[in-house]
Amino acid sequence: MKLGFIGAGEMGGAIIRGLLKSGWPKEEILASVHSADSARKLASELGIDATTDNRRAAEHADVIFLAVKPGVVPQVLEEIKGAQLSAKPVVCMALGWTLEKLQAALPNWPVIRIMPNTPVALQSGVTLFAFSRETPAETRRAVTALFERLGKTEEVPEELFDAATAVSGSGPAFVYYFIDALASAAADKGLPQEDAVKLAVQTVIGAAKMVEDTGLSPAQLAQKVATPGGCTAAGLDVLMASELGAVLEQTVGATVAKAKEFAR
Repeated sequence: MKLGFIGAGEMGGAIIRGLLKSGWPKEEILASVHSADSARKLASELGIDATTDNRRAAEHADVIFLAVKPGVVPQVLEEIKGAQLSAKPVVCMALGWTLEKLQAALPNWPVIRIMPNTPVALQSGVTLFAFSRETPAETRRAVTALFERLGKTEEVPEELFDAATAVSGSGPAFVYYFIDALASAAADKGLPQEDAVKLAVQTVIGAAKMVEDTGLSPAQLAQKVATPGGCTAAGLDVLMASELGAVLEQTVGATVAKAKEFAR
């Protein structure tokens, strides 16, 4: 299956890197980017075919990936239509581009809306899916299997797509912020910054693994660690008093509101 990426920046590049790590043949990937310098750099770094010709990428592909900024999508869709291709799957990860908008631009084409996150580059990501009615079951399975190489996949009703995106799409940035804050707090108490970051990173990895593997809720696991009267309990008391939950609710709310603004 030949893959054509129109755009290979932060997210498109993460997907390509993850696929190559998973063993996907580099000969089966063509990426179109905005400049000849970028194309040369991408080809040299990853060994894939790279171009500045969006139509060529679309024509080459069995599946077309739109990995450009939301405002560039209309131009790219016009180029795809201008190539007079027969209908083929179009996978769009641009914020705010709903199935309805994509289908209006490409009537009767199988269109798929996704939201991956950057850990797909390490095959540890999450990719959300919403499929148009025009997308055959076989195509759904093939594209889903592609992203299963890169981590977890989840089909989400489109009306919940923005909320899910706030957790998995934007969520890594919130986790990075937490890791940085946790490490900085430890460094303020004398721990070398490099050691503090290393410990904070591994702690987050281990804690997430415990949630995944034990079947217990995060709240249950927190209580198991926090012995009454102990130092963990003292720290949790501060977190609870800080209304962290309310802050995160506002954080997710702001992310969802911005996504809906893009959709409009």
